[in-house]
Amino acid sequence: ACAAIEKQVRDAIPAALVPHFASTADIQPRTAFEKAVRERFVEEAPFSTVLTGMADFAANTAAALSEKLPAFNHVNRTVPGDVPAAAQSLLAYLSRVERVAALVEWWAVERPSFVDAWSALKGFVDENGLFPASSLEGRLASLEEALEKVVPLDDLAKALRDGAKHAEDWLVIQTDQRIREAIAEALEPLKDLRGLVTAETASSISALSGRIKSVLDRIQFRERLSFEDAALGKKSVQVSGSFDHGIRIDASTVANSSWLRAILWAFTLAMREQTIEALGSNSFPLMLLDDPQVTFDPRNKRKWAQELARIANADTIEAAQLVLITHERQFFQLLVNIENLSGQQGLLARLNASSRVATVVNGHALAAAYAEAEKKSDDRLAYEYIADVRRYCEDLLKIMLRAEEPTVCDMTIGDLAKLLKERRDASVAPFSHAAFDKLYKTLSGGGGKQMKIINESHHVFDGTIGLAEASDVKTFWETTLQSHIHTGFKVYAEYEAYAGEPRLFPWMDNVVSFPAGNADDLKKLKLVHTGIAAAARTDGRAGDGLITIEDLAKAVEITLHNHDAYQLAAGTLDPVVGIGDVIITSNYAKINERNLVTAAFGDKLLARRYNETEAHPNIAVLTGQSVDPYALAQPVIAPRERLSPRKIVGTLFAGSELPVPPINANAEFIALPDFGVVSKLLEKARLFKVSGRSAEPIALDGQYLIARDAQTTPQALSRLDGRLVVAVDESGARYFKRMRQRGTIIVLECLNSDGISPSELLSLSGGDGLPRLTQILEVVGVLFEQPA
Repeated sequence: ACAAIEKQVRDAIPAALVPHFASTADIQPRTAFEKAVRERFVEEAPFSTVLTGMADFAANTAAALSEKLPAFNHVNRTVPGDVPAAAQSLLAYLSRVERVAALVEWWAVERPSFVDAWSALKGFVDENGLFPASSLEGRLASLEEALEKVVPLDDLAKALRDGAKHAEDWLVIQTDQRIREAIAEALEPLKDLRGLVTAETASSISALSGRIKSVLDRIQFRERLSFEDAALGKKSVQVSGSFDHGIRIDASTVANSSWLRAILWAFTLAMREQTIEALGSNSFPLMLLDDPQVTFDPRNKRKWAQELARIANADTIEAAQLVLITHERQFFQLLVNIENLSGQQGLLARLNASSRVATVVNGHALAAAYAEAEKKSDDRLAYEYIADVRRYCEDLLKIMLRAEEPTVCDMTIGDLAKLLKERRDASVAPFSHAAFDKLYKTLSGGGGKQMKIINESHHVFDGTIGLAEASDVKTFWETTLQSHIHTGFKVYAEYEAYAGEPRLFPWMDNVVSFPAGNADDLKKLKLVHTGIAAAARTDGRAGDGLITIEDLAKAVEITLHNHDAYQLAAGTLDPVVGIGDVIITSNYAKINERNLVTAAFGDKLLARRYNETEAHPNIAVLTGQSVDPYALAQPVIAPRERLSPRKIVGTLFAGSELPVPPINANAEFIALPDFGVVSKLLEKARLFKVSGRSAEPIALDGQYLIARDAQTTPQALSRLDGRLVVAVDESGARYFKRMRQRGTIIVLECLNSDGISPSELLSLSGGDGLPRLTQILEVVGVLFEQPA
């Protein structure tokens, strides 16, 4: 009964008043007058930014005028608290209707007062066509007159600013020019040195030939083509050789690459030696060589190793601090075991797809740490030595296992041993090699008490581990553990060098960027949140489509202030949004698991559902969804640091309004071909918050339906055929369903695929024993969440 009464009253309200009923029922005309003046002439630009004096005048005048305006004094009827809820709602609504009716009668009498107040603020024109100075029009006229008189001064100021800028630019150029001229003048005498420099260089290279021969003699460089001399040509150094004594030829025309490389090495070392001798000091103490043996002739490799060790071990001025990197075991042994190259040795872990950093692990430091602890007889230093052994082993294990787990960097030696066993038992190369079996047995128990002491060194020093234990650990390290872990590392390094790492994904570099998203145009649109759409209490089943709509006490205006809009070009988000529809993304919203996102990865633009895995927290999985299992897209696996996802926060059903997007396997969304369609869809659109599960799967609980009023004429209904609508029948029942028109019969199809909820039939004429369709709202989209 209450619903029927309310419907009769609502039908009696003029259609033009319906959209403004809520605001009209609460308005206080005198306050609204002052508020309107402040909004237009105080808070909006240019009054809030430039014309601040006029803004102050408008605010003060409006306040004074509103005090003199008549007040609308209407007391709303009190609603009893002991009546049923439906009656309370009806009585509250009737009270608002009475207030609007009283306001209409009051306004018919008091309207002239407000017109006079507005005219006083605006200003009355006199017989000369002028406005009073104490009015908005008068102040604007004074301002225009002042602006006309200031135009010549503006032109003068602009000319002065341009002149000052050109003068500053000229000064910078002139300063640079003077510096250049001074440099050129200072360098003028050096032109005479060209001949001297050429002569000195030729003399130096000629004198260098003897040293080159000395270096070649030390390495026993014996070839049929002998080195004779080096001389400076016009543009290069010319090297002469001979097959027979006394007959010289250009060596570059007959020598092979091995011969020329030997000459180049000898030239470099001889030049360094001569320069140090000439300067009387060593300006080149550091010598960095990366795999030098690959450029040595195999017959002379031992002698080149002897020459490098001689320079590094020398105690004269020509000694070098040699940093040498080599992957060749034989050359390393030549330097260390035969030539006795003194220094520290380290293992180098090369770069690969899982680590972009080369790591040097220095095992020589362990012996030095023990020697210091023994020399000082310090238990704390001995404890640190044992901890260094543990850290050294952990570093090597982490390098070998870095491609196996993302959390390897945080593992202890015990955890690393367990992971090594898992890979060994699973026959994962190269950990199935016998060397890793020995290593695991040593780490897990075969090392006895010494291994337990090494494991315990990660705790805080408590005085129970000292020199005695360090001595035992040193013996165990040098006789057992060092050999096992180094052997395993060599096996791993050889395997990685030749076979690579198949368990690593070859991630593609991102080569595409997001298309233009019309962010500025979206920001200009306004959405109004006016109510809540809830699942009907009579049923409440998911997808039954029966809803109730409750108006909010005050409409909330929403702006998409930092968002983009794109057109979906692939069916990867079915059934939430289809091909050709519009997706709205946020450029700042936090992305959680199972959110819909857009992302650029590799050469693809993806529109997917975002997922994460507990086993690999650094990996994101982008999955597609589809009602057709044969059209389901393959998931995309990507490292989270390479993704730049943006959260999808809304959809617009614009597929029938926009052109069909082109099929492109690499672009699941594209830029909007026509933003005007979006503007048209959202014009006068309202938001209804979804409460319950009646809108699944299109809109979930807590999301917002974007709807707008639609006509019930046959032409308008034919356009809505197949669209999502909120339909209202003559009994006031509301349905959120897909509409189909069959003549004068309206079929409302269920959205949910569970098959539980039936379709509903309505009639345009009220015949056929069916409820009559009285109102329809077109659902043009869904907003998943409001902007923060």
